[in-house]
Amino acid sequence: MELETLLKDFQALLQAEREEERARFAEARGRLSLAEREGRGLALLDVEAVEESALAGRALVTFGKGRNEPLAGARLGVGSLVRVGLRREERPDAPEGVVARRSRTRVAVAFDEPPPDWATEGRVVLELLPSPVTWERLSAGVRRIGEKEARRWQPLLTGAPPRFEDRAPPGGTAPAGLNPEQRRALDLCERALDVALVHGPPGTGKTTVLVEVIRRAVERGEQVLAAAPSNLAADNLLERLARAGVDGVRLGHPARVLPQLLPHTLEARVSAHESARIAKGLVDEALALRRDARKRKQRRGPGRFSEARQAERDARALLAEARALEARAEAEVLSRAEVVVATLTGLDAPPLAGRRFPLAVVDEATQAVEPAVYLALLRAGRAVLAGDHLQLPPTVLSAAAQAGGLGTSLFERLVALHGDAVKVTLAEQHRMNALIMRYPSEALYGGLLRAHPAVAGHALDGLPLELVDTAGRGFEDETPEGSDSKQNPGEAELVAAQVERVLSLGVSPAEVAVIAPYDAQVQRLRQLLSARLDEGLEVDTVDGFQGREKEAVLVSLTRSNDAGEVGFLADVRRMNVAVTRARKKLVVVGDGATVARHPFYEGFVRYAQEIGGWRSAWEL
Repeated sequence: MELETLLKDFQALLQAEREEERARFAEARGRLSLAEREGRGLALLDVEAVEESALAGRALVTFGKGRNEPLAGARLGVGSLVRVGLRREERPDAPEGVVARRSRTRVAVAFDEPPPDWATEGRVVLELLPSPVTWERLSAGVRRIGEKEARRWQPLLTGAPPRFEDRAPPGGTAPAGLNPEQRRALDLCERALDVALVHGPPGTGKTTVLVEVIRRAVERGEQVLAAAPSNLAADNLLERLARAGVDGVRLGHPARVLPQLLPHTLEARVSAHESARIAKGLVDEALALRRDARKRKQRRGPGRFSEARQAERDARALLAEARALEARAEAEVLSRAEVVVATLTGLDAPPLAGRRFPLAVVDEATQAVEPAVYLALLRAGRAVLAGDHLQLPPTVLSAAAQAGGLGTSLFERLVALHGDAVKVTLAEQHRMNALIMRYPSEALYGGLLRAHPAVAGHALDGLPLELVDTAGRGFEDETPEGSDSKQNPGEAELVAAQVERVLSLGVSPAEVAVIAPYDAQVQRLRQLLSARLDEGLEVDTVDGFQGREKEAVLVSLTRSNDAGEVGFLADVRRMNVAVTRARKKLVVVGDGATVARHPFYEGFVRYAQEIGGWRSAWEL
């Protein structure tokens, strides 16, 4: 394909995706009441400020309800963009912020500027917003990859095979802990002149390979750019680098970084700089001014409002000066960093303006739309992409964008074009009992996977994999009012009972996960298991568990109907993720009569029967 045609197509697909996201938010806002939007996880009603503080130079306001009531708004997670509003009034000064922390009863929002008084002095609504920044950066990346500065990457994008040196650069022998496939992957990455691919099926240690690739590059004196499509994946890579003794600086809003990694953020590193110490004093002074402004409003006498407004203006000016001082220290901190870690769309943030790196490493590259990876290529001389195109693909909302190919990652496209010439597939997994591993290995990886001896036989009981078949029980799936998701109340009750059975085996709730493919089913399960959530049990969608693992996992397939409709369960990559999260115990609950009309699930039912793991729900 001609480069001009490729990039023009991507611009159109990105626009279609952006419009679809806007339309979904607008449709929800126009058609659904605030209560219904809260029910769909898009809003939080009648919360009020319970604490005000600061986060890396930003105002941080924590919202909650009286008596520590549990909060709804499931989609308002850490990193979400939200707007503060009122139930019955549209405010022109409605502030927008980023969710910094989230618990069952509290949500903390970071604001670039202190929010107006009305947003912190009474009951308000927090509403999820679509963010335009992602689309603007992706579109800019597509435009720039077609310009002269990116000509080294253009042949690769239009079909030319990646190039490799005959031998790897000097860098010592591979660590003793690497298996043969990991060693081959390391060698391929070391020899890459433009790009190499590391294909990592579940539990096979692709991040281990990436950390070693990065460590060797740093030893050679190269500064490395490490990126991933999501904040969680970027944090995971940073955590692994820190354990290996590699110094990484994390770019991005502090609200989107795991709390334990905050010391690695650019803001935290900058805070040790003399300019930043001065900035901290200015922030404290600004917050004191704001508190004083509130007190002035409550006093009697003339001029109190004008004095309060002046104090607010002074506070804003001080915060602006503080951010300017911090910016002066950023360049020095980044120039000293061995590795800069960020999300792909975070690579176009101001701190990286004009910076280039000898090597870019992209983890979970198969979950990124192709234009997102361009943002890493544009800053690098060569690149390593790691992922698994047989697990979750990039999230694409628009049917037109999906049909046009936006859901196909650059990793997958290069595999389709060049196959094993550009990649190494890792084969030894260190997570799952061999019986949990065997079906996805045979169905999706050609039987390639093998279990490391340390995990092959580990289990909580004598049956590592169970399928609880609900066929004939009358547990029908349904669509909740005001939703386009699916739930299955009867199956949810059964799953909750199975959770208790698994916990009776002696495993901690914090080491158990419950996964469902539909958000509505997740919400119902959370209600049924609310007491266990307080003890550390996790309940989430399949997408929320990509890249993670637990001692025991229970999967609710949800779909059960006479028509045999399985919805997006038909994308078996979703099921691949679900069943490969468990280390020692996997319990799948679903209607075999419905799902087995699809060949993948028919094979799974047969496999469960073959190993003695199939059980009828009637027996329970």
